[in-house]
Amino acid sequence: MTIDDEARKAAALRAGAARVRGAAEALADRADALPRSLQRRLLKLQAGILRDGAADLDDKALAIEPAQGEA
Repeated sequence: MTIDDEARKAAALRAGAARVRGAAEALADRADALPRSLQRRLLKLQAGILRDGAADLDDKALAIEPAQGEA
C-alpha cells in the first residue's frame, strides 16, 4: 500500500466515523424527545454502540496513519 493509499484509507475511515457519530447523535436526540420507556432506553443503548463503533474507526485510522506533530 502506498502512502497515498494509506492516507485515502485513513481519511475514509475518519469520514465514516464522523457519519456514524452523527447517526448516534440523531438517535440520542430522538431518544431524548421520548418519554421514559423501554424504547427510549434501547435507543440510548444503540447510540452508545454507534459511538463505540465510531471510536473504533478512529483507532483504525490512527493505526494506518498516526498523528503527526509536536505536543
